[in-house]
Amino acid sequence: MYLLFTTRRRKATPREFLVSTLYHSPQEVIQNITLLDKDSYMKYTFILILITSFFNSFAQDKTLWTAAWSPNDEVLAIGGSQGVLKLFDGHTFELLNTYSTGGETLSRLKWHPTENKLAVITQSASFKAKILDMDLDQWIELEKLENSFRALDWNHSGEFLAVSGFDGEISIFDSSGMNVSRFMADEKSVTGLDWHPTQNILAAVGSTIGMFTHSGETIRIYDPRDVEVVLLCVEWHPSGEFFATGDYGESSNAKNKLIQYWNKKGEKVVETGKSQVEYRNIRWSPDGEWLASANDALRIWDHEGKLVKESKASNDYLWGINWNSEGSRIITTSSEGVISLWDKDVNLIHQFEF
Repeated sequence: MYLLFTTRRRKATPREFLVSTLYHSPQEVIQNITLLDKDSYMKYTFILILITSFFNSFAQDKTLWTAAWSPNDEVLAIGGSQGVLKLFDGHTFELLNTYSTGGETLSRLKWHPTENKLAVITQSASFKAKILDMDLDQWIELEKLENSFRALDWNHSGEFLAVSGFDGEISIFDSSGMNVSRFMADEKSVTGLDWHPTQNILAAVGSTIGMFTHSGETIRIYDPRDVEVVLLCVEWHPSGEFFATGDYGESSNAKNKLIQYWNKKGEKVVETGKSQVEYRNIRWSPDGEWLASANDALRIWDHEGKLVKESKASNDYLWGINWNSEGSRIITTSSEGVISLWDKDVNLIHQFEF
């Protein structure tokens, strides 16, 4: 389905092209407009109108896609469509520093668990993914990385960094940026990945759910439903016994956007959260009691999938989400560039803009 950036390139259908805009930056979509098959291009001219509207809105896009507190809560890193990474004081929220990401959309941020390093990923073949060494105040390039997509994560020890690319591959690097391995994880695209909390086992999602070792050995790959869906995020429970996924819904009609829990055997144990808005980010609290999800509202679920708290729904969708180290505060970022601080009972404490 998502054929614009695969190694087996062919003409894309209109539906394939439109769905691909969910996963790629406007620059990349522009470069691939010609991949629409000719008959469909002529027959569905309305696509050009949709694309024009999409690009016009992007020019003023304020969306903040990702947020992450440092392990000691001293620094809050935030980024999105503005082409920059900003670091704020984790307590006062005073702006500390700004780093350019080459004008590229910043999709995900992950702090190293023990070192003063921050991994970032953009949806591009230019800036790609990099590691910011905070002590040296400089970027570390990732060896042999040709492009990057929207998913990255450090393993539990910080020995390995996993990064997804356009073509469904995952690349593994050490903390100095040297390449360790590269392997195919999803023939369509890898939109989310997360390391097991104590083992070098990687869960990756896209059109399928896959579990892999750091060297690329496949543990298992399976379909999440009987119909084709687009999964957007995955998060291991701190116990390591199961993980949660959030999705865009069925690829044919975007219906049935769900949160699902899966055990290590690939068995679904919980299905909940049916929503009109996709789940782009989910995060477990450090103690594993609560799963926070962000879309049209901030919602808190227990480990059995029961909804226990939720904020008032809004058209200013919440995308980025993260807990502090104590599990007492939640930070969210929105499509209008608003950064919000909440307590664990979903009471709004503070807001500020990017």
